[in-house]
Amino acid sequence: MKVFDFDNTIYGGESVFDFAMFFVKRKKSFIKYVPSFIKILFSYKMCHMDISEFQKALEKYAKPFLENQENIKELVAEFWLQNIEKLYPNILKKIEKDDAIITASPDFLIDGIKDVLNTDHILCSKLDLEKGKISFLNFRENKVKCFMEKYDEKKIEEFYTDSYNDKPLMDISKHVFLVHHGKLKKLK
Repeated sequence: MKVFDFDNTIYGGESVFDFAMFFVKRKKSFIKYVPSFIKILFSYKMCHMDISEFQKALEKYAKPFLENQENIKELVAEFWLQNIEKLYPNILKKIEKDDAIITASPDFLIDGIKDVLNTDHILCSKLDLEKGKISFLNFRENKVKCFMEKYDEKKIEEFYTDSYNDKPLMDISKHVFLVHHGKLKKLK
């Protein structure tokens, strides 16, 4: 089985950040959250936050966003219409129907693009849209827990990621590929 991270692996960028900027363009009053949100994402990418810190920080900014968004599904559809070209075709071609995508991105965002991802095996962070709470943050070691719960007996033959935040998944994979701007480098 092949397993793929999503952001900066299949998608050229951080989809949550891009979606937040897309939202801010439509709702200018949310611009005040952008500097803090950038700081949180930077800390996450640099492995400077543990799961509980990251979850708390994300919920702080998710709640006002969700409280002010009546039609999230339409907004997500519009976002993907504008950002579908950021998917790496060479990585998409590698995904087969029995492969899995494991991402920290929230389910409501990934649901909007799942039809083009070539697999139904997509494990995301779970967000309660009504409460603005993260019920499961699919990040670092939680990705391994999520994988094991869903695919107990399956082995990861190939794992594709952009980040050492995914070291726990790297450790249980036979082969690991680092993705940078759609180009692959074999790590193990």
